[in-house]
Amino acid sequence: MARIKSMTQDDILKLKAVALYVIDKCKGIDYFHLFKIIYFADKEHYAVYGRRIIKDTFCALKNGPVPSNLYNAIKDATGKEKLNNTYLEIISNSIEANDPDYDYIITAKEKPDMDELSKSDIEMLDRSIDENLSLPFPVLSKKSHDTAWQTANAIHPTSEIDPLLMAQAAGASDATMDFIRENEELDKILNS
Repeated sequence: MARIKSMTQDDILKLKAVALYVIDKCKGIDYFHLFKIIYFADKEHYAVYGRRIIKDTFCALKNGPVPSNLYNAIKDATGKEKLNNTYLEIISNSIEANDPDYDYIITAKEKPDMDELSKSDIEMLDRSIDENLSLPFPVLSKKSHDTAWQTANAIHPTSEIDPLLMAQAAGASDATMDFIRENEELDKILNS
């Protein structure tokens, strides 16, 4: 089972802005597409810029990667599971499912805080929306079963997806991979 990393309030605010940006841009979206759009944008951004867009833990679920904290917030917002995390309520209070018969389609109750998003974040999110929004469920699921997902799933279904493998799966250069590893080591030193 995956070890979901806790997120700071700043991380939650960024995740909220990313989710609301995609939901707003798509005029409402099912959360399966939302998760995959964010996954593809996040891994591409990591491969190109050496920085992830969000700090959520992606887990290798059956139909592809799922950002765990965002999924928990959506389950709270749609009434499927009550949260025990008040930080995540920052997200769940900003989204809703308007139709109980289609509770997997979510809409935004507010606009995203654009100050949370960099130009490169927006560029990758827009690209991912353009590439993935119209893909049917089975195609998008298969597309998301990349080498990072496969490695995590082989350990155990629902395992955490290694962010380094996400960057590799997106084609990160050797120089970018070295940069990412150095930053991870620095973060470990600074946070210990």
